[in-house]
Amino acid sequence: MGRYGLRIFHNMIPRKYPCRDATGPTGSNPLITTVFNGLVGYKCNRNGAIAEKVGNVQFENFKVADNLLAGIEFSVTADADPFMAKINKALIIGKTDNTETLLDRASPHGIITPRTENFLIENVQFYNYNWNSAAALGSCSHCFHDSATDSGARTVTI
Repeated sequence: MGRYGLRIFHNMIPRKYPCRDATGPTGSNPLITTVFNGLVGYKCNRNGAIAEKVGNVQFENFKVADNLLAGIEFSVTADADPFMAKINKALIIGKTDNTETLLDRASPHGIITPRTENFLIENVQFYNYNWNSAAALGSCSHCFHDSATDSGARTVTI
């Protein structure tokens, strides 16, 4: 599947009136929720799914396996209502019996959480993160870069 099964690249912050400013001169422009449902992301060279900068975006019923960096990653939840950016009902497998040498040398995470507050993870099953430094959960998306100035310490509810 190349690098990503699904990549939401920068600024998907759905609002009732998409062509108006967030608050606009005529009143409010409330956030609306967008749900991505039923993705299968298998053997991606980076992530099964990643959301770069999003509002009330939700991933539901995702199945991801054998991905080199992460099963699912949210980078920034900008202008999201508390706990409305979330992952719900996911199956996340670190390594299957059909793995490859490249994954054997990697240390992926099941979910990498955003570097913003109030993210929610619910009804998620993790399997087979028992090699190298692989882990079901990782925090602070993109904080591993040398130029990162964010040190984490975010609220994530699981």
